[in-house]
Amino acid sequence: MRVSEIMIKNPVTTIPETPVNELAKMMRDKSISSIILIDKEKPIGIITERDLVHRVLAINRNPIVTRALDIASKPVVSVTHHMDVEVAVSLMNDYNIRRIVVLDDKDKVIGILTSDDICRNLQRLSEEVAVKLMSFPRRKKN
Repeated sequence: MRVSEIMIKNPVTTIPETPVNELAKMMRDKSISSIILIDKEKPIGIITERDLVHRVLAINRNPIVTRALDIASKPVVSVTHHMDVEVAVSLMNDYNIRRIVVLDDKDKVIGILTSDDICRNLQRLSEEVAVKLMSFPRRKKN
């Protein structure tokens, strides 16, 4: 299964100068848990609810003057839209992340793939893996 089949298309993005309080409002209003930070259409960071808690609220930073770039997780881990979901899952495990940015062939953000998206499609994914495994030649027992 390709990443493009299960990713969230057209994810919410913002610019580096966006105040953190505006990020929180965007997340609330759109019922999302992350926003991708872009500069010249390229991803440069990602802000999650966890970033808001750990990098703003827990240390009493002023959310009105703190900017998105100040708290964004960087660098962005990404995959292209035509990669297999298995590759994305492997990267997510390697980097211990729950979401991965999806790019087109020109490195423009076109989607985001989250662990929730993967869980929702787990049955389809496991069926594909089973079919692949069944297509391998079987060894004869001696």
